[in-house]
Amino acid sequence: MTPVQPPAVRRRRRWWPVPPSLLVGLAPLVLFATYSIVRSRPSDDYDSLGLTTDSVVHDLLLPESIVAGIMVVLVTALGWWRIATVDPARGRPRWTLLAPVLILAVCIGRLPLVDWAGKSVDYFLLLAVGVLLVGVFEELLTRGVLLVGLRRRLPEFGVWIVSCVLFGLLHFVNILAGAPVAQTVVQVVFAASFGSTLYLARRLTGNLLAPVLLHAFWDFGAIAVSASRGAGLDFVLVGLLGLASFAVLLLGVVAGALVAWRDDRAWRMRRRWRTVPARDRTGVDGGGVGGTDVGGAGAGLPAGADAVTLTR
Repeated sequence: MTPVQPPAVRRRRRWWPVPPSLLVGLAPLVLFATYSIVRSRPSDDYDSLGLTTDSVVHDLLLPESIVAGIMVVLVTALGWWRIATVDPARGRPRWTLLAPVLILAVCIGRLPLVDWAGKSVDYFLLLAVGVLLVGVFEELLTRGVLLVGLRRRLPEFGVWIVSCVLFGLLHFVNILAGAPVAQTVVQVVFAASFGSTLYLARRLTGNLLAPVLLHAFWDFGAIAVSASRGAGLDFVLVGLLGLASFAVLLLGVVAGALVAWRDDRAWRMRRRWRTVPARDRTGVDGGGVGGTDVGGAGAGLPAGADAVTLTR
């Protein structure tokens, strides 16, 4: 009897996860910037953001809930959770962790400046949730999806530069929301430097959770201290913390560049070395004087060698 063959199983093509690409990595940032430009109005009172419970709810909590939710859905749809939030190897040298730790110390140093008695418990709870959503959204956007796309085309040093610069430039849209131009320029430079420290937090811990929490903690202190104006705020201490912040962020820029440059060591070696094609066998057997090839491209190769690797 002829054996009955089982019906052929048609394999379905797997479309998920989406392969990493520069275009996909940049698309969410471009779309968000475009939406922010269209939505912003010159009449917006940017300086009043987060000063009251109503402002925290309507200007921070609700919009950030929407954009953070969109980012979560997007990363899930792309299948990028692993590559967007986890680095397989931690960055080095370890002493560069000092930059995120010092930023954390500045965040803690701000807490005594907050007028805890002048605001309700609801205000601080809602503010904490709001800034956490900011951290989730902006870190998934810039230190998550964007890094995946940039790594598809650039060495790590280029990834570090472009991600920090784009994170800073993203804050230019605040001008359209009523922020002063000079203040926004300072904020852009500050954000780009802060982006380097957040990059370090990801590279040195190996995951995105550290920059999310650090980002949220920083924004919490900045908004809460701003909301405490007129409540006996020690402006001398505020100024000292500001100077300390700029010094630490400068350290973060240097440390971020060092970590990214060190990660590119293997990439630089591959560009430094090249493969030279093997010498023609006919030249070995009959070329040159007396059948000897002197000074040829493959001179000194052992018999049967196919190629030799030389420096440029």
